[in-house]
Amino acid sequence: MSELEAQMRSPIKSHIKHRYVEMDAKGASTCKFVCHTFWASQFEAVRRAHFGLDVSAPECDGDDVEEGFVRSLCSASKWDAKGGKSGATFSKTSDARFVVKYVTRTELQMFLDCALHYFEYLAKAFFHKLPTVLCKIMGVYQIGYHNKATGKRYMDQVVVMQNLFHGRNIARVFDLKGSTRSRYVTVAPCAPPAGGGAEGVSLSVSFLRE
Repeated sequence: MSELEAQMRSPIKSHIKHRYVEMDAKGASTCKFVCHTFWASQFEAVRRAHFGLDVSAPECDGDDVEEGFVRSLCSASKWDAKGGKSGATFSKTSDARFVVKYVTRTELQMFLDCALHYFEYLAKAFFHKLPTVLCKIMGVYQIGYHNKATGKRYMDQVVVMQNLFHGRNIARVFDLKGSTRSRYVTVAPCAPPAGGGAEGVSLSVSFLRE
């Protein structure tokens, strides 16, 4: 087993909580920021494996992967994703490499409860050629702040995923749920803009009929 695979399969929790405090001229705290990174070590391994880097290779520079990931997340805007009915909020990084989905605390906990199984599955896909079409999650975070001047508090949970449309010319998009109830819509074939997105999204029954 390679060092990278062992890192991905590790059952040891690697959660990290980053805190930053903004001070005024008198040294008093005005705003507190927090970013809770879940399974930091395991997700680092996922990102390195996804981008084709193995820490056991002498030529590997994993820092470039992490720096690129952070740079992508530094700039993102709201994305009006088509096809879903959950009402979830999405953002997309400016370079279109990643999609950020905002989830509830319950959804976050559901993922954390099965995270080890997720890493085990990805390890089989990356290192043992297990066929998969799973859209890969690259990181899970809880972010927030408390502005003492205004009293405003904010806390959100986000999942960072690969953007499957990035660098690809997509002609048709299907949102498949494995159900046929209310899962048909007629749309014209379309070419989504570069980097992702689609104006028309077909559903499960549309896929079966074609």
